[in-house]
Amino acid sequence: MTTGNDQDILKRLRQLEEENARLRGVPKTKSTELVVTEGDYNGHPVLTFDGRGKRFSIGLKKLGAVQEAWPIVEKFLQRHKGAVGKSPDSDDDLSI
Repeated sequence: MTTGNDQDILKRLRQLEEENARLRGVPKTKSTELVVTEGDYNGHPVLTFDGRGKRFSIGLKKLGAVQEAWPIVEKFLQRHKGAVGKSPDSDDDLSI
């Protein structure tokens, strides 16, 4: 009979196996398709974004802040639509 800890370990093992299979299947060139997966970090739920640039994860607190500021984010993206992927010349003066 498996305990809660064993179930957590098995769940994490499955996640790592899926990620390993996904990584082995990806060609060496950078993928342009954005892949978002749900996982956990030290027992906390996170979303991991992979495929466009550097891989990163965001937890619930930061996602909540982004959701709260979403109208500002949309305006920001509209203003800088052509600059995606370019390095900025100066810092943006946006505060959330």
